[in-house]
Amino acid sequence: MKRTHVALATVAASMLLLTGCGSGSPSGAATSSSAAAGADAPTASQAGSSDTPDGDLQTVHVAAVPVVDVAAIYLGEEKGFFAEKGMTIDIQFTPGSSVSIPALLQDQYDVVYTGSVNAFQAREKGLPVIAVAEGGRTTGEPGADHGGIVVPEDSTIEDAGDLEGRSVAVNAVKGLHEAAIRQSVKKAGGDPDTVNFLELPLPDMQPAMERGDVDAISTSEPFLGNAKDAGHRLIADPYIDVDPEFVTAVYLTSEQKWAEDPQFVKDFVEVVKRSQEYATENPEEFRTELSNFTEIDPATAKTMILTKFGWGFPDQAMERGAQATEEAGIIADADKGLEGLVVDVQE
Repeated sequence: MKRTHVALATVAASMLLLTGCGSGSPSGAATSSSAAAGADAPTASQAGSSDTPDGDLQTVHVAAVPVVDVAAIYLGEEKGFFAEKGMTIDIQFTPGSSVSIPALLQDQYDVVYTGSVNAFQAREKGLPVIAVAEGGRTTGEPGADHGGIVVPEDSTIEDAGDLEGRSVAVNAVKGLHEAAIRQSVKKAGGDPDTVNFLELPLPDMQPAMERGDVDAISTSEPFLGNAKDAGHRLIADPYIDVDPEFVTAVYLTSEQKWAEDPQFVKDFVEVVKRSQEYATENPEEFRTELSNFTEIDPATAKTMILTKFGWGFPDQAMERGAQATEEAGIIADADKGLEGLVVDVQE
């Protein structure tokens, strides 16, 4: 398996989604060699297993961003779960879905890890992509989620409704964080259209708030824990306010890949599920795995709130996620964003 090591600042800068996922363009993360090379790069199907040490193993080319969720499939590779299915994984970090989804449709990747908001956007645009596995969920536990809205300790802001007319830092305007925050503001009786969303990289948010540049920040682990440790206050759990089972990230493949090689997709999904279950049952190993592709401090990794893994794409959670994306103006039609997106490949 090819492994890319990136600094924590790069991790945050390259996140395209929330979740444990964020947005931006990495300054030092390795990006997909095929995506960077353009149309002349070998496709995933052309590469086959030729770039693996053992030619008997078929390589699964995965595009991702270096976030906590992805540690589960790294762990699955190390435990031999992929090898048992005759597979090995080649994970390449890209700046986000604006690069990885087009590359998927050009057969440069077999699978893309991306945020659910990005998946809704792709389907609404008519792109032939399908969600075959969940990438991560909210924990569903108020006050103990991996993402949250934080204000300074001495702020007069008490809840998300007080964000009316205030500035909030997000990692991407019109991204997952904004869609979720709007639900928090609405739920607390405020008008989300009056909130001023400002785009900042995750590592820069807390210093900006402490300088008074923004009134609040929407952040995720490990930055969320750092902010709370510094005495700042959590005022809302935006992912939970979308839905207690909100699916924050998904694994996409192309309709073509599913039609041409359904067994390949089924095997990959089976291993992802097994890897996520193992990560859930062995959280210390999961935390340790983070050091293999990030530079998150080991002490921080031991205490940070982890993503929850679930299975089955809960109907209500997916519908509410798409609706929140529509209400944020990210997509125009929630039904189109959902139609045909989720495929149960294990039926």
